[in-house]
Amino acid sequence: MKDFVYQMPVKVYFGKNSVKRYLKDELKHYGKNIMLAYGQESIKRNGIYDEVIEVLGECGKNIIDFPGISANPTYEKVLDGIKLYKENNVDLILAIGGGSVIDCCKVICSGTDINEDIWEAQLEKGVIPENMGNFAVILTLSGAGAEMDCLGAVTYEKRHEKKTLTGPYAKFVIEDPNYIMTVPLKVFMPGVFDSLTHCMETYFGKTTNVSDLLNEGLMKDIIYNMRELIHGNDSLEVRSNLMWDSSLVQTFLFNVGKPGDFQAHKIENALGAYSHGTHGQQLAVIQPAYYRAVYKGDISKFARFSRVIMEIHDKDSEENIALKGIEALEKLIKEAQLSTTFTELGYELTEDIARTVSQTCEISNTGPRELTREEIYELLLRCK
Repeated sequence: MKDFVYQMPVKVYFGKNSVKRYLKDELKHYGKNIMLAYGQESIKRNGIYDEVIEVLGECGKNIIDFPGISANPTYEKVLDGIKLYKENNVDLILAIGGGSVIDCCKVICSGTDINEDIWEAQLEKGVIPENMGNFAVILTLSGAGAEMDCLGAVTYEKRHEKKTLTGPYAKFVIEDPNYIMTVPLKVFMPGVFDSLTHCMETYFGKTTNVSDLLNEGLMKDIIYNMRELIHGNDSLEVRSNLMWDSSLVQTFLFNVGKPGDFQAHKIENALGAYSHGTHGQQLAVIQPAYYRAVYKGDISKFARFSRVIMEIHDKDSEENIALKGIEALEKLIKEAQLSTTFTELGYELTEDIARTVSQTCEISNTGPRELTREEIYELLLRCK
């Protein structure tokens, strides 16, 4: 067990009608100007926007609308948000959405109290602002777990770079499972797989300790409820479990005392700057290929994953059991109707982009085995 300091400052209100039950009391702690940040028009069609507006009206708040945050938020959108925040003396951003909206708002908040380029400040100078803006979350799409951490991924389109910047933690989070019931399965399922990848990438980091045993329980619950969806049980209970699962992952409780191995995420982030694809869906393409490339570096851990998580109890060699676990993961991905190649996703991965991604993505040295850049290039071509 490595040394660590652990703190989780995020307050979560979970349950039906949570906006009406809790939002008004939380808003008492903030000034008049509330910035509503969201993606497209779905929250207006399903009534969530009107429900939030009603509460804000009862509290006498001044509303500043900030719509149009894309599925892969851009740095240009972040800069627009910082400008709007400053011009309107915003007291709190309400991020109404999923991981993309939340990430965008975190990075906006990181730049509200400085007068320099935050991309350059954080990524080139290594300077994290001491003072940041305030934001809170009303979760309408679960999976990323972004509501629980202080990290935001954004794409700088002009540079073809997708990077993670540091922002504040949410002041509070409202999770009403009713809000995710209207999300189509084809939109919801990639987020479910994203949650599972966060668990797996933590699990396969070097060392084994109590964090891994907790992680196993969470992975089993995600897969159980994922299969319930696959088999047609699209109930409030199932989605509630998956909503809370995704938040639990990003409390980083399962990272305590050990490193994670987020190589697949690093590859996907670098590729995402070109493809602008759905994060969880692209991970579903990359993750099995990555595990096939590295499993021999920790056969015993992959064999344990096979037995405990994928419930494979064959009498066979450790290596074959490990491989069967990866095969079971691939089968689960297909059953969830997630694409298994970039071609299926409708994205043409060229050799030039594969080469650029392999040369620019971060390399993980805390997993089963460190990949070379040539191996990453070959891995991506196998995913075409």
